[in-house]
Amino acid sequence: MKNSHPVPDYVGRILSSSGVPQGTCFQLAPGYLVTAWHVVQGTLALGDDGVLTVDRLRDPGADRITARVLAEDRKTDLALLAADAAFPGSARLLRASRSVAYAEPVTVVGHALMYETAGTPPVVWVEALGEWQGEVRRTDDVTLGRLHSRDVLPGMSGAPVRQRSDDSVVGVVSARYNTADGWLANSVWAGRADDVRALCAGRVELDGSRWAGFPAAAAAAGGGAAAAVAEDMLRKRREGPDIEVRTEAAPAPGREPGEPAASAAPAAPAGTGTGTGAADVPVPEPLTGPAPLPGGSGESVPDAVAEEVSQGALERVTRWILDNL
Repeated sequence: MKNSHPVPDYVGRILSSSGVPQGTCFQLAPGYLVTAWHVVQGTLALGDDGVLTVDRLRDPGADRITARVLAEDRKTDLALLAADAAFPGSARLLRASRSVAYAEPVTVVGHALMYETAGTPPVVWVEALGEWQGEVRRTDDVTLGRLHSRDVLPGMSGAPVRQRSDDSVVGVVSARYNTADGWLANSVWAGRADDVRALCAGRVELDGSRWAGFPAAAAAAGGGAAAAVAEDMLRKRREGPDIEVRTEAAPAPGREPGEPAASAAPAAPAGTGTGTGAADVPVPEPLTGPAPLPGGSGESVPDAVAEEVSQGALERVTRWILDNL
């Protein structure tokens, strides 16, 4: 997705009380900004009022606004700010990190701290191109996104990492990995959109269609209704046995209206379904009557047992849907 301007109208700078740029931020929703926690921490240390000053990266120095910290996640290096005014635009789409293909082209535009020769006007922003390289896990159980780019510079912390194909935000620049031995050279760590979503929960209301690659959000976007239904089934299953799901249908041949339907049987073994994906959906085999007890006595399975078997089969099918969408 090509923008008319290389700097999105939702990207800004975090300024010190004296107006010196400290890092980059972006608007998630009108009046709500996301940046790197270490940028906020360092900037607040320069003042004593707990207030941050922000301006637009596309138009530096104009229309400065103030913001305060609404929430932070220090482990993932993310901060959510509440501003007293809004930028013209907001990030259109945020994408789950694990839904981004390996080596997917990404771009980072942010404030850049560069040391020029005397008399040379300072650089305001730099566009850094790169590729998404998946995730990295630390010993403190924190997962970060990783991208490869030679051009991410100091000052870009807090900038959105954007997938170039659709301008979706997949991460937030946290730090550059400066290796001394050459391994993973030009690697950049990024807070994941997944963790941005968690930080916003209960604080910022966003349309479900703004989140891509998340099962619950996919349904809101119109492309993942099955995932949403599956999640709802599992939720009801976890809430307890008093939650029932009933399906009314025409009575089967030989059964009077109002007569209880036959109980379901256990699911068929995995791989016996008719799906066309990498693995077949385990579909329960239909029954024409109550399941007999072991030993061939012909007696019906007790309702409680049949219900438990049916619920187990439903849960296995539901989990397959979530794992394969």
